Amino acid sequence: RADKGLSRPFFCEGDDGNFYFVKGGNVSPDQLIIEYAISRLAEECGLPVAPLTLLEVPAALSDYALIDHREEFLPGVVFGSRRTPFAEELRTSHVSQIDEESRMRCLCFDWWVRNPDRCLGIVGGDPNVLWDPVEQGMVLIDHDHCLADDFEEEAFKRGHVFREIRPFLEKAFFERWRTTFESSIYNLESIWNEMPKTWFEDENGISKSTLTRQSVEAALIKPELPAEDILPS
Repeated sequence: RADKGLSRPFFCEGDDGNFYFVKGGNVSPDQLIIEYAISRLAEECGLPVAPLTLLEVPAALSDYALIDHREEFLPGVVFGSRRTPFAEELRTSHVSQIDEESRMRCLCFDWWVRNPDRCLGIVGGDPNVLWDPVEQGMVLIDHDHCLADDFEEEAFKRGHVFREIRPFLEKAFFERWRTTFESSIYNLESIWNEMPKTWFEDENGISKSTLTRQSVEAALIKPELPAEDILPS
């Protein structure tokens, strides 16, 4: 188990020599699908997401893993987020070192995908952003709670790690970024097809997920909260 992370991901070494934070049975099927789909959309938009890939857990590794809740680490295809060497959790002192455009793009993206898990305040929080001291930049992680039904508009505006950039968000920038984001949604079908069928249904063909590509696409094209509401009033 990784030391941090609400979903308690597993920390594994791949046969390619890289280390990965792995999610599979430790999250719900809906969360697993959302994690992959939203992370890939963030990549398509040019956001600095931790490199992700589909990994396969071999039966022998699952059988002999010395972990609690063995049922959460079963053989099969899982989601892997590659570890960024030397990276640490973003602190308030790092925020000013990130360029304004990157902060604005992240803020707008999180608003569109209703991501409640990018919060950081003076007393701490869970930003799900890493600071890469080598590249001197941020790395975005953990998108499994996006499109949250309990997303709170005001809590987002008060608590988002990059909330202080919001007053400087101009409509011209917002419209350019909207075009980029909406263009990326056209890739959702190919992103959807990248995911294994085992995430969607069991061996008997019974559905494991409440999500469809069409429902996710609709939620992004016509978001529950107007996209423009992130602009300063």
